Amino acid sequence: MYKYVKRILDIILSLIFILLLLPILLLISIILLFTLKKQIIYTQIREGENKKPFKMYKFRTMIIDNNIPDKDRITKFGKILRNLSIDELPQLFNVLKGDMSLVGPRPFIVGEPLPSDYIDPIRYSVKPGMTGYAQIHGKRKLSHKDKIKYDVEYAKKYSLLLDIKIIFLTLFNMIQKNN
Repeated sequence: MYKYVKRILDIILSLIFILLLLPILLLISIILLFTLKKQIIYTQIREGENKKPFKMYKFRTMIIDNNIPDKDRITKFGKILRNLSIDELPQLFNVLKGDMSLVGPRPFIVGEPLPSDYIDPIRYSVKPGMTGYAQIHGKRKLSHKDKIKYDVEYAKKYSLLLDIKIIFLTLFNMIQKNN
């Protein structure tokens, strides 16, 4: 039952966030258009619910040149977007489309090598999210194994209260990080 309520909430909240953030989204788009002069949205094929592939959107933060190491391709503006996690905002459109949810396990890249001995299929029984249980427990500090452990825990007990808790803790962590 909550799965249907969650989808309705995802649609309503993603629309509200898109409308509220529209000036910021437009400003970032204009800056990226002038600095990168090419595609401002980066798409990557990720694994969704039931491992169904989908295109995940992000603001482009790197110049397009495969001859340069990744760490040297990140633009100054891109570094700011990444540090503030603003490069992830286009995923609101993934949520609106139904590819993602606001809360759920972060989607893996299709073909990303992961040891199969610790991938529990229940992880893929829920839509991937912009933020999730693993993100509030350490985000970049966690190993793949620990992230998956939190993802499985979330998939087994997700609820409205848990989603609200994750959203508030995500916002709190973002504010803490930037102070």
